[in-house]
Amino acid sequence: MKKMLVVYYSWSNGNTKRIAEQLTNGTGADIARIETAEPYSGSHEDVVEQGKREVEAGFMPQINPISVNLADYDVIAIGA
Repeated sequence: MKKMLVVYYSWSNGNTKRIAEQLTNGTGADIARIETAEPYSGSHEDVVEQGKREVEAGFMPQINPISVNLADYDVIAIGA
């Protein structure tokens, strides 16, 4: 059996987190959350606008290391 990991990023821990958890519950996969080194703040609209500006500028925020070794997995599902 292949070993699976679900990796997700969710600013608000809302829909994406729920879907990632449902996927892990349905498959027996492990789960890991991607977190930015500097958390985004402000309203949802503020964060979306900031994200758009960062994408347009090619900016990639620093992320914290995840707690698993990706090489240990056969299948990795990523959600954001």
